[in-house]
Amino acid sequence: MAIRRPSAHAIERYRSALLLSAPALVGLAIFWYWPTIQAVILGFQDYNLMSGSHAWTGFENYQTAATDPLLRLTFLNTVIYFLMEVPLQMALALALALLVQRGPAWLRTIILVPTVTSMVVVSVIWGLMYHPNSGLINSLLAGVGVPPQPFLTSAQQAMPSIALLMIWKNVGFSMLFFLAGLVSIPRNYYEAAATDGANSRQLLRYVTLPLLRGTVVFLLITNTVTAFKVFTPIFLITEGGPINATRVVVLYIFENAFRFNKMGYAAAISVLLALFLLIISVYSLRASRAR
Repeated sequence: MAIRRPSAHAIERYRSALLLSAPALVGLAIFWYWPTIQAVILGFQDYNLMSGSHAWTGFENYQTAATDPLLRLTFLNTVIYFLMEVPLQMALALALALLVQRGPAWLRTIILVPTVTSMVVVSVIWGLMYHPNSGLINSLLAGVGVPPQPFLTSAQQAMPSIALLMIWKNVGFSMLFFLAGLVSIPRNYYEAAATDGANSRQLLRYVTLPLLRGTVVFLLITNTVTAFKVFTPIFLITEGGPINATRVVVLYIFENAFRFNKMGYAAAISVLLALFLLIISVYSLRASRAR
């Protein structure tokens, strides 16, 4: 049986596709694949950033991570932050998407402004708003007779305050995807359900939410990864305080790498965090497909 060779047109299309995708592939190799490989290698070394010396230590960094009480604390803090921020943010984003679906474009733009604003700018502004004496929020509370609140200096209020900041920052991103999901739902589904006597609550429960499952899974994975990588507002506003109440995993990685000069240990924690997020993402996708 003769082997069918690809036509000249097919070969030309393949070459064009390869040429067009080459810049993206080169960018991935330089800015993603190579740093990832370097991080994995560093995780097995005792690397001194100042002198450039490095010694192979095997699994010593990972053994240290397994018994590090501060790493366990930072991971717990990150989980607490995730539980405070992601569920409420996604629920609020869905509510806003339903609200502005047929609303004016300027309203959507206003909600999206925080999303496209620099995280540094947002952190500085909210840090000023949370100020115990001259901050906007405490000034408003004083107007209704509520005493000043230690938003950033109380171990009980610091993490919720950071979570509130990030909800305000990220809700527009999730709302945008929920809007896209709502637009993609055929109108005849709603018309058929309404003909059968379904009210607005039943339409939401039995039509909208099931058909938004793919969007929900995508946003859950995306927001989970974002939540476990939270760094900028904590670094700029609380620096992990008070009493380690807001010290999260990525901040701990930064401190080990650039303050304690433990680049190898920081790389090992980064690899563990990446593996954890990969497992969560794969599990979420499989659970969604199983349904």
